[in-house]
Amino acid sequence: MQRGIAQFGVLLVALAIASSGLADDGRTYKPLVRAETDLFAVELPAALRTRLEGISSFPLDRDGTQLDSNFFFLPQARIGAHVESRRDDWPVRLQFDYEHDVATGAENGAPRQEIGSRLPNGEKIHNELRRLFVRVTIPQTFLQIGGGYTMSHWGLGMLANDGAHGWTPGSARFSDPRSGDRVLRAIISTTPLTDYGIVLRAAWDEVIGDDVLLAHDTANQYIGSVLLGQGQRRNGGLYVVYRSQDSSVRRGFDALVFDLTGSDTYPIDGLGQLTLAAEGAIITGSTTLGPTTDFHKHNLMQIAATLRMSLDRGNHGGVFDFLFASGDENFDDKDQNAFKVDPNYEFGLLLFRQVMAAQTGRATVTAADPNLIGRPVPDLERIPTGGSPSNTIAFFPRAWWRPEPGLEVYGGPMFALSDAKYADPFNTRINGGDPHNALGGKPGRFYGSELDLGARYQAYVGSAELTFGLEGGILFPGDAFHKLGGGTMSEVFGGRALVECRL
Repeated sequence: MQRGIAQFGVLLVALAIASSGLADDGRTYKPLVRAETDLFAVELPAALRTRLEGISSFPLDRDGTQLDSNFFFLPQARIGAHVESRRDDWPVRLQFDYEHDVATGAENGAPRQEIGSRLPNGEKIHNELRRLFVRVTIPQTFLQIGGGYTMSHWGLGMLANDGAHGWTPGSARFSDPRSGDRVLRAIISTTPLTDYGIVLRAAWDEVIGDDVLLAHDTANQYIGSVLLGQGQRRNGGLYVVYRSQDSSVRRGFDALVFDLTGSDTYPIDGLGQLTLAAEGAIITGSTTLGPTTDFHKHNLMQIAATLRMSLDRGNHGGVFDFLFASGDENFDDKDQNAFKVDPNYEFGLLLFRQVMAAQTGRATVTAADPNLIGRPVPDLERIPTGGSPSNTIAFFPRAWWRPEPGLEVYGGPMFALSDAKYADPFNTRINGGDPHNALGGKPGRFYGSELDLGARYQAYVGSAELTFGLEGGILFPGDAFHKLGGGTMSEVFGGRALVECRL
């Protein structure tokens, strides 16, 4: 841990000295290595990112178990390449993309597996290939054909998220995305058609890694989408996915997903620029995962929706986010209703990313006690949220202010309720099916309120873009976190420092 702290400190001090007095002057990021010939244009982007994160102790179960680490050091190193043909007289246009996280994960602080599964910052340092993809455009036919290893993203990223949409100036986002939805894809699509910018796509994916796919699972999905307003101020579209997933024990699911998204920007005289964006998704189908004595197959009906409104008034503005994700308080009926929003669609610092991720992750240990029903409960590893917002109705208004070029301060309160009662599988079953939370208490519907504050400073040294950030928050738990012996879980504090350098 000391070595990680020292590395972070050296990097922070060095970059701070290098960027002293160099505020954001309106430039946009361009890779340092670029070259153009008559045939091809080449870019070689790279990025270094580091996060130092700490959180106060809080109970994970009725016995008061806690995480064995409250301090996390999470570096990331990313390299890439983009090659594009430039000859207009060629019958096809070629594009090649490569992106690779050569190091990502927790260098220090990853919790021990004995505590639970998919705990906060639980993945140790590893590498992830993100893109190795070729696209061919045939101008005469308005067609594009592509294939290879790539990332999946749609709309605001509530369902499919590539982990590449973090904080930007004016977004007031508490976000530092990692990983993303990785697939091996074959795709055919059109280039934008008509003045409405209509794009039609059809694709087949072999899923390599996302928040739904666990170790030893296999999954394929078939995708069709229509997008209107490609590259335009007003845009929207429909995304339809059929996904078939199987586990190593011959259980799995077949799901059909409908995801509708849209956004628009309105300049309002005397007020500023207003942007509205929304996404809604429905998942239907059936699953044999998590079978019970009475129901070996369950029906899927999961619903989620999000709305984002933002107002930009030049050097200040506001953002309002709303999120709904259906929940499920009954583990033994014929329906599975809990929608898990993608973990890279981050909603605050503490409640979903830390507290609920840790308490649901602990459930894989507590509910594995064979004394509960005489044998271990199957598919417990699918209960943890992994940091995904789930079973929630949340409101997150925020304001931001830019006191000087490059420096932005932002923050606001988040209020969250549960759609269904916050239920833990072990405590609920030993209470005859009456919902009880991870702490053994009978939960209310109010998760609590969270106050988050942050600041980021963006500067340029040559062509390198540097971003420094400090973020912190406090969670005031509500009656959803009632304890077994009475009372409510104590406040949770957390904060992080962030550094990013794009070359």
